[in-house]
This record gives sequence, structure tokens and C-alpha cells, in this order.
Amino acid sequence: MQKSFYLFVFFVFTLVLSTSCGGGSNGKSKSIDAVENSLIPAVYKADGEPPLLNLRDRMRHYRVPGVGIAVVNNGEIEWAKGYGVVEAGGAHPVNAKTVFQACSISKPVAVTGIMLLAQSRTLDITRNVNDYLKSWRLPDNAHTVREKATIERLMSHTGGTGVGGFAGYASGEAIPTLLQTLQGLSPANNQPVKVIHTPGTKCSYSGGGMEVLHLMTQDVTGMPLRDYMHRNVFMPLGMSDSDFAQPLASPLAANAASGHDVDGAVVPGKWHTYPELVAAGLWTTPSDLGRLLIEIINASKGQGTILNKETADDILTRRPQSEFGLGFLVETGVDDLIFKHTGGNHGYRTIFMGLRERGQGVAVMTNGENGTPLIYEIVRSVGRVYGWPDIEGAEKAELVEVPLSVLRSYVGSYIGTYKPQGEEAVEGIDFQVYLEGSGLMLRLAFEGGIGRMDLYPVSRETFLFRGDLAGTLVFDVDAQGKAIGFSIPQMSVTARK
Repeated sequence: MQKSFYLFVFFVFTLVLSTSCGGGSNGKSKSIDAVENSLIPAVYKADGEPPLLNLRDRMRHYRVPGVGIAVVNNGEIEWAKGYGVVEAGGAHPVNAKTVFQACSISKPVAVTGIMLLAQSRTLDITRNVNDYLKSWRLPDNAHTVREKATIERLMSHTGGTGVGGFAGYASGEAIPTLLQTLQGLSPANNQPVKVIHTPGTKCSYSGGGMEVLHLMTQDVTGMPLRDYMHRNVFMPLGMSDSDFAQPLASPLAANAASGHDVDGAVVPGKWHTYPELVAAGLWTTPSDLGRLLIEIINASKGQGTILNKETADDILTRRPQSEFGLGFLVETGVDDLIFKHTGGNHGYRTIFMGLRERGQGVAVMTNGENGTPLIYEIVRSVGRVYGWPDIEGAEKAELVEVPLSVLRSYVGSYIGTYKPQGEEAVEGIDFQVYLEGSGLMLRLAFEGGIGRMDLYPVSRETFLFRGDLAGTLVFDVDAQGKAIGFSIPQMSVTARK
């Protein structure tokens, strides 16, 4: 039951000291300073301007020890910088060479490499993935009688496969092989990867489908995915600080950021291992992710290093029934095409996005479970400083003032139940409501993760929250005005003190 809620959260999500990489012009310094002091919260008063917040203050607020940022402007990495420390309680600062787990950003990175095989006509992405698999086949069933899980569909999450995400393996746990993962065999901690919807009929985010592509790439190339990506993507693009290394044993380990839980404590063993390489297994830096953004932007203009224009356009074309192109989420913005992806492994949160016509972009990586609201605040700041219209915009809401005495009455521990319609209830979910300054925050700890989120009051009892989860929390009070519980209708959650 816990794993079902973990995957639900995964889907919703799918929605200090600092050191620089080097000297820069006075203009760059002003831009960096402006970004650091213009973070915008998720929700602000409809009748006012959004407050502009300080990056280091917000890191402390969310208990995120380290952050890396790289900004792409005019088709190049304009600046990259690290903030905080690689591990709470330590003195080793995050810098531009610090590597983080890329989490689900691994998917578009790997898909870029797979598309090189299509570019060379080694693959036809419109064909059934089983046409290329040799060591295992995606089982056919009633869902695949007329429609097949094609490579293209798997890359756009319309292949119909299950297993949305992967939990990783804690330090000391046995690590499964790729075949054990696909078959759901011990020591794999996931269900078997199979087709659960008719391919091509809807978008269903599937890390499992990405692992089918992992095996396909190895079967077609005759080499490990790690070696293939190093030779064909990382080396040509100068992504020298990137590696599909699980467990991490390469030279990158010396400058790897440790993951941290919802309380800001180091994850035991520093991080989980994710052998599901395409789905979640990349270690990299914001700068290297920026290099990939630049390649796709340049290639879309016929100036790529490894990709031609046809391939870049294919990657950035939304597929039927999907919000995705190939690997990337693709959106039509106010005046540009936006391609992006977010990521969340245990102890890490990440985002990167590119604006094709502007030749701009940003990559933000954090080593904290509470990183999601923070990375969006940073992206909003970058968008404000660099003039991006409506990028990850904050919400205007009719916020109200709630007396501090009332807020204090809501503080406490709550035990929640998640009961989606037609499914078995998940009980015993630990929520905490607490005061941070003059505002309330919600802490949700589930299987060691999820995070902390600000609560924004729209009435005396009703609060909005935005983060790994998004919704409305309504406090239940008794006749004396004492809080006895709350509900979150969008998540089918009820909780009691």
C-alpha cells in the first residue's frame, strides 16, 4: 500500500557559502546578483507585486544544503555557480563542478543518445521495440493486439507500459540486473514492466518503458549504455562531468553532492543507487545539462555538433495524446517553444529547460528532498532577470491575513489516510504542520521522502500548497475553534491530530 502512494506522489511530481566557476564581466555579476535576490514564491497576493526573496535565505527555509545553477544565454553558458555545501555539517562547498543525481532528467539525456541511432538509420523509431530486443521481449497481451509499444511511443510515454518510477536502493542493499528490473525479480523492488494500456491511446509516465529502451540500446549497440553515452554524447559535447555510473565509483564521486532528507539530514550512505540508468541513473552538473540544451537549440537551427536539424525537430515535436516530444516535455510558450524536464530521486530535486528561439535556458540541481519549491523559485528568478514571459509563473491568489494565534492552533502532528476512489486505502501517513516565522508550513514524510511546502492562506481555514504535491488543505475545527484535522480533496487525503 505504501508503494502505491509513493507512485501517486511520483506522478504528481511529474507535475550558505558559494563559489563561482570563475570570473565574469560586470554585466554577468549584476545578473547573478539579481538572480540570487529575486526568487519568487509559488503564490502571492493578487493585488500586489510578488515578493523578491534571497536564495540563501530560501535554502535555509527549505533545509536544502546545496544548489547548483547554470544559465544559458545567447547560445552559451553565461554563468554557472554553486551555493551551500555538498553535505550538511561539512565545509566542502558546492561549486560549478559538483555533480548531482540528475534523477528523471536522465530520460531526455539518454533519449538524445538513442535518437542518434535513429539519425544513423540504425533504428526506426516507428517500429515495435520488440523488433530490436534480443535478450528479452516486452510481453504481448490483450493491449498489444492492434497497437504496439513502438520506440517513439516509449520515448513519449505513450507506449502503455507501467512502473511509473523507481525507489532506488539504499546503501548495502543488493542491486538487481537490468533483466531482473524488467522482470520484477528479486532483488528488484519494482513490479514487472509490462503493457497496461493500449499503446498510443494516452500519456502514462513510465520509467519502466524507459528501461525497455535501456535494454534495446544495449542490444542494438552491443555495449553498455554507459559506454555508448560517453562515446557518442558526453565526449562530443564536452560533458566531462557526466556519467551513467550506478553505483557511483568514477572520479566524479570525489565531488558528488550527498542527498538529504526532508529534515535536511544526510541520506544514509549519502545517496541511493539507481541501476535504472535511462529512467534515473545519471550523475551530472548544471553546466553539462546546459551543454545539452545548447546542442538541441543549435541543432534545431542546423548547427548541431552531433544532432542534425531533422533529429532535433523530431525530439521537439509533441506526440499525439502526450505532453512530451521525445524525452522532453514540450510546451508552446508566449513567444517560444519550451522544452524541459524535472527530476526527483531520494534526496535530490532537479530541473532544466531551454527556450529554442531565444537561445536561453537554465539548469538547477539541488541535494535536498525539499528542493522542488526552491528550484521553481530559482527558475522564476532567472526568467524575471532574463526577460522570459510567463515561465513557471507564480500564481496570484486572494490571500488573507490569518491571526498568529489561529495559525498556532493548527500546529501539530497529523496522521493521514489516502483513499482514492475504487482503490485500497493507505493509512498512517505522517503530516506535520509547523510555524516558520509568521507563516505555516506542511511537512509530509512518506517512505523517507516528499518534502516541506509553504501554506498560503486563502481563508481562515483554507490554504494552498505547491511543491512535489499541489493542492488545497482545509483545516477541520471543532466548536471551540480547535483544529482536529484537515482534508486535501485533490489527493483524497483526510488527516486527524
